[in-house]
Amino acid sequence: MTGMFKAIFGNNPFAKILDFLGDHPDYDYNISDLSEYTEISRPTLYKIIPELVRKKLLIETRKVGKSKMYKLNTENEIVKVILKFDFELADIVAKMEEEEQSIFV
Repeated sequence: MTGMFKAIFGNNPFAKILDFLGDHPDYDYNISDLSEYTEISRPTLYKIIPELVRKKLLIETRKVGKSKMYKLNTENEIVKVILKFDFELADIVAKMEEEEQSIFV
């Protein structure tokens, strides 16, 4: 999602998580990794990850030792719309940037 989701919806923890996991939909991450990559504190993630799982936006994929691993639930209709929106938004922004560059050439 390359930060576009955050740019539209703000730099809040929910947007950061969805933005990061949207860029890596095939991979799963534990809380520590998500904290490092999204710059969200672990206590905050421990509060909001269960909510995202309850809403079925994230799924718990497995456990590695005591750590639970999470990824974006790409089967969820809302997630599908979010990913499609992000793709279309990226396309629009790319076209706008292309037009701006052609003006200055």
